[in-house]
Amino acid sequence: MHIERSVPFWLERRLFSVYVILTFVFLFIPGLSLLGFLFAAVGTIHYVVGQTEKQLQRDIALEWKHYEPLMFNQESASLRLQLLGLEALQKLGLKTTLRLHTEDGLIFPDMDPLHPHTYHAVIESDEQLEIPIQAMRRGPAHFGELTLTIRLPWRMVVYLFTFDDFPQFTVLPSLTAQATPLLLNRLRIGDRADRYSPLKNKLVQLGAKPYTSEPSKEIDWYATAKTGRLQAKVFETSNQDTFTLALNLSGPSGYGLHTNFETFLDQTAFLVSELIKEGCKVELFINHLDVNNRMTHLKLQEGQPQLKQILLTLSTLSTRDTYIPTGQFERYITRRKHRNSQLIQIGNDLIQAIG
Repeated sequence: MHIERSVPFWLERRLFSVYVILTFVFLFIPGLSLLGFLFAAVGTIHYVVGQTEKQLQRDIALEWKHYEPLMFNQESASLRLQLLGLEALQKLGLKTTLRLHTEDGLIFPDMDPLHPHTYHAVIESDEQLEIPIQAMRRGPAHFGELTLTIRLPWRMVVYLFTFDDFPQFTVLPSLTAQATPLLLNRLRIGDRADRYSPLKNKLVQLGAKPYTSEPSKEIDWYATAKTGRLQAKVFETSNQDTFTLALNLSGPSGYGLHTNFETFLDQTAFLVSELIKEGCKVELFINHLDVNNRMTHLKLQEGQPQLKQILLTLSTLSTRDTYIPTGQFERYITRRKHRNSQLIQIGNDLIQAIG
């Protein structure tokens, strides 16, 4: 917390010692004692103002009640804020005004439509203050300014308390994409052709490992011949409901960013949420390079943890990041995608299910 004060020139801190000296000088000079009492009164006011400032610094605090740091784009919520130390203010008869200012990611829907990024309220009691907010764009969002203004009587002093501790939010992509549901009806969830017959084996071979004590029918003779050492097969359950989403944010030419950048993110978020709702496993490739200069790839998983991880990843993407061309991205997908999943391509003004 930082405090600033606006005072008349005669209440500046450096003048207090001057008032004390002048009080004693004039108080004992015949005929000028009245002037001494005047300086004494000014010095007393100066002292009271200083003590009031110390009390406010000691007692004043803001406390944010429980809030959810994750929001969806266009979602509305209410924050609960309580001012601590208000009792001291009421005893002193001080008027307190709260001012909040947000960046582009949040607005206050109940405020002036011409100034939706600024919230102001007069705090008159120690009850919790309800502050409605609405997320307006994907990505990190926070308050840019939080100021508490306290005015002393007769406008002698105005205190400005600036707080650095305020809520931080991550705004996730919207899950209300309009064009995407048409694709869901065409996806063969749980009813896709698979090159492994569940009548013969309900497991799909994933690879091989050194043999220990597995049954003889699980020995991988091809891997054994190739390595010269006895190898056993490694299996995974054959899951027909697996999907690979390839999100290509490049423009139609294959380079640069597409004008529908945000739309593609929303469509991807919606598709992932619907597939996971149906119990599917999902992996996601994005033609985006992370901080380690690697392709962004969220490996095949299922359930709410996977959905949350994908939404958080989508929320961090920026037009200032590095993206690879379409051709290189498609070749990467062909080599790395899960071999038994259905590919869904998102980008270039289309959403297409392949395989």
